[in-house]
Formats: sequence, structure tokens, C-alpha cells
Amino acid sequence: MSDTTWSSKLSFIITTSAFAIGLGNIWRFPYVAGEGGGAAFLLVYVLLMICVGIPLLIVEMALGRMSGTTVLMGFGKLGKGRIWNGIGWLGFFSCLLIMGFYVMIMAWIVIYLWECMSGQIAALNISDLSTHFDIVASNLPKVITVILGIMILALLVVKQGLKAGLERYSKGMMLGLILLVLGLSLWAATLEGAGEGYQWLLSPDFSKINFQVIMSALGQLFFSIGVGMAVAFVFGSYTHEKENLVGSTIYIVMADTFFAFLSGLMLFPAIFSFGLEPDSGPNLIFVTMASVFNSLEYGWVVGTIFFLLLFLAGFTSLISSIQGLKDSLHDKFKLANLTALLLVTGLITLISIPVVLSYSDNPLLFFGRTVFETLDYLTSTILLPLGGLLTIFFAGYVVGFGPLRLHLENGTKKIRIKGYWKFVLLLVLPVALMVILINGILNNP
Repeated sequence: MSDTTWSSKLSFIITTSAFAIGLGNIWRFPYVAGEGGGAAFLLVYVLLMICVGIPLLIVEMALGRMSGTTVLMGFGKLGKGRIWNGIGWLGFFSCLLIMGFYVMIMAWIVIYLWECMSGQIAALNISDLSTHFDIVASNLPKVITVILGIMILALLVVKQGLKAGLERYSKGMMLGLILLVLGLSLWAATLEGAGEGYQWLLSPDFSKINFQVIMSALGQLFFSIGVGMAVAFVFGSYTHEKENLVGSTIYIVMADTFFAFLSGLMLFPAIFSFGLEPDSGPNLIFVTMASVFNSLEYGWVVGTIFFLLLFLAGFTSLISSIQGLKDSLHDKFKLANLTALLLVTGLITLISIPVVLSYSDNPLLFFGRTVFETLDYLTSTILLPLGGLLTIFFAGYVVGFGPLRLHLENGTKKIRIKGYWKFVLLLVLPVALMVILINGILNNP
């Protein structure tokens, strides 16, 4: 049973927000919004976050707190059968696999951060930036070395414990994130032609809202708030039984969505100002935004701030995930904290190596996909939606709506869970998650 608890309600909200506000907000959200039509996607995303995202996160953290332990033991304890721990193992391995390619993207960010600071990006011709990304990604020794550095830094932070490590550093990095994203948003507002970017992001064209945009928004929702990755369950187990979990979760999701919105206000005015395409996909930050910085006299300064922002966002999610995975192994197998930490960081590093080799001259392919593409497909299309579906099924049909409602209401006198939420838990959420899972498999064979 976990003996770890948050030092305060504010620490819980800030640290869990820092976990949610990762590369999914500043890297993935803008390019997915770009492909989904800007304001149309944003409108759908906000509505789905209210109707689906908040209930999902509340349920997962509530299950963690009800169990009083971490994800590899909690489901079995609540369901009175070890077979239910399979749901926890699914989330555990999903998180491990995601961190395996997440840390590679962070390594690219560190390399670009250094190249902006040293002036190497500014020295390139704009036409060479796409090729330059390929050069960076295929420099396997450099990328692996940077990954090792990132993992050692993460290990040193998490080693200090929940309060002295994760909580303390997350608070500092969240402050840095707020200052940097606000600063870059104000900078973007000064660019000539920025108004076109604001109009594109804030004026919805309802004709662009279709089934695929809805599915894309649901997929981004999962990636952003980290549902089904075991971490929310573990963080829930750290909370006091009298904590208002519903109110705290709403604050966390609001912070996550606000940062995603600010990322749009930061990126799209700059993109439109320089006549670039908003739907340039995953290359948005490494090619499109690098083109913006390359075009500015002071671009190396803005580029350095931008990639520092990305690194801080990614690092908070990385250390949060390592904390949750480490504590899960510690509880399950009674390992020493350091042993569990070394095991988790070692596994993530090992997974990252074949992912990095996806950019070698002769990458290993699985049904036409590289290791990176395979893990991205497997986690985002299958494992996370499946984990969310099983978690909701477990909450609604094994634990039951009544005990779950009583537990959530125990933390507050102000909030009462109305009866219609039973319909949401037992039908709306399972159907939505089933549709995401089936649609992902059928449209990404």
C-alpha cells in the first residue's frame, strides 16, 4: 500500500497539471488542430473535454484513491480478484511504451534548443530546414547520448521523493512554462498579419466539423490528459480521502486546456504571419516554426525560448510518469525505491533505442511501420482507448455507480453527483470509447 501523499491540495493540482501539460499541448495539439480546421476543432475539443475528459479523469483518480494503493494492485483490491489487475498492467505498459518514444522527441528538442542558442539554425537556408530535421533525427549516436542525459536528469529529480523531487520541480517548471508561453503569445501578437491566425483559430467554420474531426479531438483528449496511462490512478492514490477530487480535477483539466489554447495563440499567428501552412503535421515545430525563427533577425532568441518551453513541458510529464511507474513497482513487488526507479528509467531507455533506430538507413519494419510508428499506433490507437474503456467498465459495472458517487461526495459538501451521471458512466463513456477504439483500428490498418 502506498504511503506517499501530496503535501497540499495546491501541490496536487499543480503537479498533476504539470503531468497533463506536456508535449501533447504544445506540440501535438497545434498540429492536430491545424489538420482539423482550427476553430472548428477547438470547439469540438472543448465540448468533448467537458463531457468526456473531465469524467474520465475523475473516475480514474477516484479509483486510485478508493484503492489506497497504486495501479498494479488497486484494480484487484477494488474488484476483489487479481484478474482485474490486468487493467493496471495495461496502463503501466502503455505508459512505458509512450515514454520510450516521448524521450526521443525530447532529445530532438534539446538538440534544436542547442542549435538555436549556438546560431546553427539561423545559419541554415529555409529550404534546408526539412532536410536538417532528417539529419538531426538520423544522427543516432547524438540522439541516444541526449536521451541518456535526459534520463539521468529525470532519475536525479525523482530520486529525491514526491515532495522534494516531483512536487518541488514541477512547481518551478510550471511557473517557467506560464511565463514562457505568455511571453511568446505576446510576441506572436506583435507580428504583422497575426490577425489572420487569430481569426483562423477563433472563428469556427461549422461545415468543417465532421466525424473524423470529432475522432481526432477525442484522440487528442486522451493524449493530452493522460487517461489510461496509470499515472492518474497513482496520483489519485496520493490524495487525502477528504480532498474535493471533482473540483481539483476540473482545475487540472482547465489548466491543461488553457495551455493548449495558449499554444494555438502562440503558434498560429506566427505561422500565418509568414505565410506558412497551419496543417503541416508533426513537423510543425521542427520545420515550420524553425522557418519562422530563421526568418527573424532575433530568431535565435525566440527559438531558444520556444524550445526551452517545449523541453520544460516534456520533462514535467516524463518525471511524473516515472514517479507513477516507480511507485507502482515499489508497491507491487516490495522493491526498494531506488531499485524500482533504476528499473523504470532503464526500461524506458532500452525501449527508446530501437525507437531511435527507426531513423537509421535500414530501419526494422513491422507491417510497413518503423518501431516509432508501430509504438505510436499501438498506444494511441489501441492501448489507451482500450485502457480507458476497461477502466470505465470496471468503475461502472464492478465498483458500481453508488459506491463511486459516495466516495466522490465524501470529499465535499458543495458538490453532489446527480443521477444522470450514472447514464454517462454506464452508457455514454463506454460507447464513446468503443467508437474511438473501433474507428482507430478501422481507419489505421
